[in-house]
Amino acid sequence: MSSVSAAAAAKDCAVEFTGTKSGYFKLWFVNLLLSILTLGIYSAWAKVRNNQYLYGHTQVDGHRLSYLAQPLQILRGRILAIVVFGGLYLVGTLMPLLLAVFFIGYIFLLPWLIGQGLRFTLRMTAYRNVRFSFTGSYGDLFVHFVLLPMVAVFTMYLTAPWIHKQIIEFMHKSITYGGKPMKVSLRTGRFYWAAFCALGSFLILSLTLGFLVGAGVGISALEDEIPGFVQNGAVLLFPLVYLGMAFVAGVYAAIVRNHLLESLRIDELVSFRSNLDVVGYSWLLATNLLLLIVTLGLAFPITRVRKIRYLCEHTRVFLTPAINDIHNTVDEQHSAFGEEAAGLFDTDFSVAG
Repeated sequence: MSSVSAAAAAKDCAVEFTGTKSGYFKLWFVNLLLSILTLGIYSAWAKVRNNQYLYGHTQVDGHRLSYLAQPLQILRGRILAIVVFGGLYLVGTLMPLLLAVFFIGYIFLLPWLIGQGLRFTLRMTAYRNVRFSFTGSYGDLFVHFVLLPMVAVFTMYLTAPWIHKQIIEFMHKSITYGGKPMKVSLRTGRFYWAAFCALGSFLILSLTLGFLVGAGVGISALEDEIPGFVQNGAVLLFPLVYLGMAFVAGVYAAIVRNHLLESLRIDELVSFRSNLDVVGYSWLLATNLLLLIVTLGLAFPITRVRKIRYLCEHTRVFLTPAINDIHNTVDEQHSAFGEEAAGLFDTDFSVAG
């Protein structure tokens, strides 16, 4: 089937998320308590249950996503990761020279960890009983996650939008669904435009905040309350700065996501569209952060459901009839060590929001 005829026959489908804030909060909170009571052992079951809830409540064309990892898989990988890296760190503290060697070695290990984390998460994700997979090589991972970030530093981050575009393009081109590769062709200019808009919003927010601070100082001077204003203002300033950063990040992320999904397709089977409102998404991220600050992190499940639902509501998926002929080509046996080891260093990867 040609790409033109396939596009004409594609079915326009909404991405539906049926989970609720209260439902996920109850599950998450119980899992958190059990993880604490079992000194972290139950956290593997908690991760599976949380992901199964989020994946299972996300559906396209009447078919739900599935999270297929088993708790014991994750627990074994987690224990192995802690033993290996904990042992290396312990040896390093006794012999500082080896600690330096360990950190240098981690630079070369990082691409493998990221690749294993991506590979495990995608293999444990299925749609219509067909799994995803990741085919990126170590060499490509090293280039995109070690060398290119170094280029950004040496160019004073002027190349950061281009580097981000290269990383996103590589990651998605390395994903397959039922053996069919994802295809994407991104434009560097759109990433620089996203960075320009983010910078513009940062300047506007900074000027607004500066004006408010100046006005506050002026009013306090008239009332001889400058010390009190400075003390109270300092308390409010840091949360406002973080909220502003979340808003700015949302501006960049929304523009990039819209461009990515308009360019993304899986062979001649699936194409996507995203119509995120830049201000709306940025406001969502800022208010989510505010909820986390006010509740000391307890609102995390609520913020996650809010974000996933918003993303789903602003995403369309176009399925061609050929989607019904796809069969699973991925071996389900895969170690969770890479994902859990990556998680120890905040390089974990998740599909669901």
